[in-house]
Amino acid sequence: MPEGFTLSMALVDCLPVLFFSISSAILATRLDSGLFRTGVLLVILAGALKAGWKFVIALQHRDLRFLNRQMRYLMPAGFLLVILALIVDRGRWSIAAVIRHMTNVPALFLFLTGAAGLGLMVWFAKKKDRRDAKANWKEQITNSIAQFCIMLGILL
Repeated sequence: MPEGFTLSMALVDCLPVLFFSISSAILATRLDSGLFRTGVLLVILAGALKAGWKFVIALQHRDLRFLNRQMRYLMPAGFLLVILALIVDRGRWSIAAVIRHMTNVPALFLFLTGAAGLGLMVWFAKKKDRRDAKANWKEQITNSIAQFCIMLGILL
């Protein structure tokens, strides 16, 4: 049973899921692809179930490991579908328009900050113990900031 997983940790873990959901909803309306929406839903489901795992630990003091472990299957599958949608539905979006949007200031700063945060998340995944509360707080804060910056970049 992971120690130090609190209700506040579970609540904070919902923030990146919320920010990613908002970003994805905006992009899904612009791309209009069922494959893209399906992939995004899998990623959101993976994040929500992971946050749910922390809620169960904090509130019921039970470790339902499948809520945590599913992430290694659902999230990659979801991102694979998103990438496939971008390839299959490439006539529905313009790489030049995306680059123009991403390189405008302040969007450029926001996307670079988000990308740095996601890179740090990859490092955390390789180096940190996911069942350690301190490591989880660092991951959650980093992911929240990264997803918030990406969301703001998309909104701009």
